Amino acid sequence: MRKMNCNTHFNVLFQLVILFLVLIYSDIAFGYDNALFEPPDGTTYHGVGWYASAQENYSGLFSDSTQPLLFQTMSAIPGSRGRAVTVEGIVNGLQPARFYSDRQFCELGIQFTDNTNAYDSVFAFTDELDSYIDTFAQAIIRHDRPIFLRIGFEMNGNWNGYTPYTYPAAFRKLVDGFRNRGAENFATVWCYEPDAATDFADSTEEGWKWYPGDDYVDWFGLDLFRPDHFDPAEPDSGRGGYSSKGKSELFLRFARERGKPVYLNELSASHVFITPEERDPDSADAIHDWELWFEPFFEFMDIHPEIKAFNYINLDWTQFEQWEHWGDARLEINSYIANRWVAALSDPRYIHIGYDIENPNQNSVEEQFDINISLPGVIKLTAYPNPFNSSTNISFILENNHFINLEIYDILGRRIARLLNDNMTPGAHKISFNGNNLGSGQYFIRLKADRQETINNIILIK
Repeated sequence: MRKMNCNTHFNVLFQLVILFLVLIYSDIAFGYDNALFEPPDGTTYHGVGWYASAQENYSGLFSDSTQPLLFQTMSAIPGSRGRAVTVEGIVNGLQPARFYSDRQFCELGIQFTDNTNAYDSVFAFTDELDSYIDTFAQAIIRHDRPIFLRIGFEMNGNWNGYTPYTYPAAFRKLVDGFRNRGAENFATVWCYEPDAATDFADSTEEGWKWYPGDDYVDWFGLDLFRPDHFDPAEPDSGRGGYSSKGKSELFLRFARERGKPVYLNELSASHVFITPEERDPDSADAIHDWELWFEPFFEFMDIHPEIKAFNYINLDWTQFEQWEHWGDARLEINSYIANRWVAALSDPRYIHIGYDIENPNQNSVEEQFDINISLPGVIKLTAYPNPFNSSTNISFILENNHFINLEIYDILGRRIARLLNDNMTPGAHKISFNGNNLGSGQYFIRLKADRQETINNIILIK
C-alpha cells in the first residue's frame, strides 16, 4: 500500500472532519441506518453504464486506481431480442473478462419484457415464468459477489407498458423467489426516469401504485439524460405541471422520506452532441457543452448527498435509430471534456475500484482518498502548505524533459488558473499559487506531462 506523508494525512483528516460537520448541521443530513451496500455519507460510487465497447473506452480515461467501481449489465424475463436466458449467460454478464471480478461490482438490470411485450402481469400472477426465478437465483449464488439488482427499471414509463399495482407484485415475487432459494448477495434498486408520470408515490386502498415497499427496496434509482432532467437552474414546475427536473426532485424527496440512498443507474450527456476534438481546435464547443450539461450535473450532485452511486453511459447514441437524436455522449472524443470529467471525479466524494462494498469498515482511509498517482518521469506532485489560507507552493521533480501543463480546477471541473504551459527541463520545480481571489473550499491541481497526467487536491481556508 502506498505510504502517505503527514501533510496528506492532515489533508485527509481535515476533509473527513469537514464532511462530518456538514452532515451533522445540514438540514438534509440523514438519521437512518445505512441501506445494504450503501457507502458512508458524503461519498458516491463511481460506475460505468451499459454496452461493452463503451465501457472499455470509458475505463481507458482513468488510471488504474480510479477505474469505475461499478459496471452495468442487463437481462430480461423472458429474455430479449430472441436470446434465451441461461445461468451461464447471466454469470458471464456478471463477471466479464474486461473487468476485475475481485475489485469491481455489477449492477444487473432485469426487465419483465421481451422488448415488445410487458410480462409483469404474467410473472406476478401465474407460474408460467417461474423457471426464470431459478435461473437467475442460481447465477446470483454462483457469482457469490455483491450485486445491485435493478428490477423492472423505469417502472412507470409508458415505454415499458407495466401495469399499476401489478408491477410491484412482480417486483416482490422476484425478490421473495431469490431469497427463498438462498440468493441473498444482492441489493434491490427501484428505478424511475423523469419523462414518466409523477404517480410513482401514489397509493390507494389497493396499496402502492408502483412502489414495492420498504422491505423490498434497498435503493432508489434515477435515470438522467437531458440537462433539463437535473439542471438546478431549471424550474420545478410551470403551467403544464411539473417539469422533468421537478419530477427528479419529487422522486429524490420520496427517497429521502423513505430513508433510501439513490443510484443514478443511467446517466449520459444526451442531447449535447459532444464535438470531436479535431472539429473543435479552440475547445469552444467543449466549453459550451461543459457549461450546458456537466457543470449543472456536478452542482446537482452537490445539492443531493443522498445520491450514492452513478453509472455514466459513454455512448454515441446516433448509432441507434431510436436514439440518434440524443447525440454523441462519448467523453473520449474531446480531451477538454474528458480531462475535466476525470479531474472532477478525483474529488474524494467518489469511490473507485478496489473498495469493498460488502465490508466497508475494512476499507482504509488511504484506499478511499489517495488520489495522487505518480507519472513516469515525474516524482510526486505535492503542495505545501495544504490546507492554506493565501498561497501554497506546488512542487514536482522531472527526471526527463517534458512539456508541462499545470492548471488549477474548482470542484465543478472549471479551470480557474493555468500556471505552466511550457517545455520543462529535468530537476526540481516549484511554483506559487495565490488563492486570494478565491473562496474557501477544495481545488484540484492537474499536472499534465506530455500525454500523461496526475491530479492532487488542495484545501483553501479563509
